[in-house]
Amino acid sequence: MHSHYYTGKLFRRNGVLSGGGKIAKRFTVPLFVLAVIAMLIVFHKPVMAQVIYIYAEDNFTIRDVRFEGNNSYSEGVLRDVVEIEKSPSRFTSWLNTKVSAKLGRQPNYFDVIQVGEDLARLIEFYEGNGFFNVSIDTSLAINFDHQRVRFTFDISEGERWIIRNITYEGLDGIDSLALQKIYDKPEIEIDIPYQIDLVEREYQRILDVLYNNGYAKAAIDSVNVEFPRHEPEASVIMSFDPGEQFAFGDIQINIEEDRGHSVSPNIIYRMLEYKTDDTYSLANRSRSERNLNRLGIFESAKIDIRIPSSDDTTRVIPSMVNVRLRSKHEITPEVLVNDENNAFNIGLGVGYSNRNFLGGARILTLRSRFRVQSVQELQLVRVINENGWRDPSLLGAIDIGVEVRQPYIFTTRTSGRWGVSYILEKHPYIQYTLLRNRIGINHQFASTTYGILDWTLERVSPRTLNDEITPDEIDQQLPPDRRFEEPQFNSLIAFTLQRDMTDDVFSPTQGFFHSGTIEEGGLLPVLFSYLGEHLPYSQYVKTTFTGRWYFPMDIRRNHILGLKLKAGYATLYAKDNDTPIPFHRRFFAGGSGSVRGWKSRQLGPVDDRERPVGGMAIIEGNIESRINIVRNLGEFPIDFNNLWGVLFLDFGNVWENGSDIRPQEIALATGFGLRYNTLIGPIRIDFGFKLYDPKRPEHRQWLFDRPFFKDIALHFGIGHAF
Repeated sequence: MHSHYYTGKLFRRNGVLSGGGKIAKRFTVPLFVLAVIAMLIVFHKPVMAQVIYIYAEDNFTIRDVRFEGNNSYSEGVLRDVVEIEKSPSRFTSWLNTKVSAKLGRQPNYFDVIQVGEDLARLIEFYEGNGFFNVSIDTSLAINFDHQRVRFTFDISEGERWIIRNITYEGLDGIDSLALQKIYDKPEIEIDIPYQIDLVEREYQRILDVLYNNGYAKAAIDSVNVEFPRHEPEASVIMSFDPGEQFAFGDIQINIEEDRGHSVSPNIIYRMLEYKTDDTYSLANRSRSERNLNRLGIFESAKIDIRIPSSDDTTRVIPSMVNVRLRSKHEITPEVLVNDENNAFNIGLGVGYSNRNFLGGARILTLRSRFRVQSVQELQLVRVINENGWRDPSLLGAIDIGVEVRQPYIFTTRTSGRWGVSYILEKHPYIQYTLLRNRIGINHQFASTTYGILDWTLERVSPRTLNDEITPDEIDQQLPPDRRFEEPQFNSLIAFTLQRDMTDDVFSPTQGFFHSGTIEEGGLLPVLFSYLGEHLPYSQYVKTTFTGRWYFPMDIRRNHILGLKLKAGYATLYAKDNDTPIPFHRRFFAGGSGSVRGWKSRQLGPVDDRERPVGGMAIIEGNIESRINIVRNLGEFPIDFNNLWGVLFLDFGNVWENGSDIRPQEIALATGFGLRYNTLIGPIRIDFGFKLYDPKRPEHRQWLFDRPFFKDIALHFGIGHAF
């Protein structure tokens, strides 16, 4: 028996043009169908028309929701505007109704009241974007055999209105500096399409300027948009009431608890971005709170203010700084899980903190850590029964160090740190002992822009391990180039500038992150001659740029496109010094945050025994599509709203020198993965395939020319790949 769809119109709604009014005003048309009769449709037969009724209790599921005539916006954008949506799959609905209410989703049934509300949402969306003559018709196709419907919004967008004029009222008497800031960087420009979001951002920007220039009681009176009947042009008129200009008054400090140490009030005063008699600024008050909280010696820090009432003639705003101290001494056990060196690492550690060390809000930290790298490659039985620490599958590091952090240097935007550490790094064929002294300075140029200056002195002592293991135990793999087995004593200066405009630390969905680093080694070789040991040192310059970009592909952000690009170059600059760049400072590719068809550090130059030695130039990129594909499956046994699927395409390689770069040597990898969002960030698993391997013979380079599942690279991690 064939299924038949009967079609007909439901109701129509138009945007009605008005001569002007409040921005919040909307044009309404009463709904024609309510209560008992859910819908009236008409379909044609050869002789006469027949009237069909659908009642609410009939439970017609929604087979599909369509949009026609939407020339300016994609169907995906409009689907995110309305509430009506296609019913979940039969399997998802069966899970919900037959197995557990925590699984799957309930079917979506046609509801004419919801259609009317969605019609209003669509009209509001189009009008909010300048389509004030929009007309939306609706139609329905009914399958009585399977009790389901297909619903269509028929849209006639009409002409789009353009902003021709912007007027600000009520600002004549304000401070000249504040007035200049208002006119400097408007959100709205002349001759662009009208958008209500831009109008709202503009009046909020003006309010922020007023709040940050003393006008604590500033308010917006009205926002009117005038629409001439004869032209598709809009005039925006914003009216403000700035009120009186205020200054900061007396500052009081309240320390709520004594936790075994005391803090000088001068430290708190120093971290404030304002002082008594300064012009009131909401931004300076917020920055002061952030300064206090990032000190690390307070459990909480909050600044309360009292804005005078309308009957009060004073023009000052007193503030109360409330802080609660953290314990002076703290011992903290640590469980380490990270993606250092683009590999999955786990480990243990213990740390001790001494807060307000020697006064001045300094923090002294002692820490000891041990981590194992690439645990999925670890041959634990062989490590325990045969080779122990020397086994090539055992990779990791031991780190013991002490660090003192100074929260401010000259200004509250500049902080410093000094640390001394002993590091033992274990590689498959060699281990490095590093004695490191590091001095660092961090400066905040703006709320999203930071600069980091590091000066590092380190003594590097390599030790070959394979000579102590018989060839059978290491599969006859020999050490790499002997250049990296000589001890070094290096002076390294690095400066990093980064800007972070992403919307979330763990799972960004929008924005970008840019970082650039320049590093120099060997600037202070004269110092080395006085140390008694004439150790070789490397003289080089190294630059690295990393960019990450994130784009939401739908309004509800269930689909995110992520892009990453990394490029780096290093070169030796002294003609009479050929000491190589230290092994741990060279570029490596491959691994969970790199080109994922290869394991950690496995892509790039190798020695004569196929051991990776890194290179002096790198090009690397990633394209990743993150989709919340199973959000309809409910919350049992896990919350499927937190489960994401990922498809990725990676490219890149490392070369010994910049002159060696060849486009045909850029490797390609593709694959898929899963993410599950947690409080500490997403837990990640990726399956990578070598799509194009430039090191293979010519007719075996592409994935389709060799066994598909032969070279799968499995990666685990915490946090996204980038």
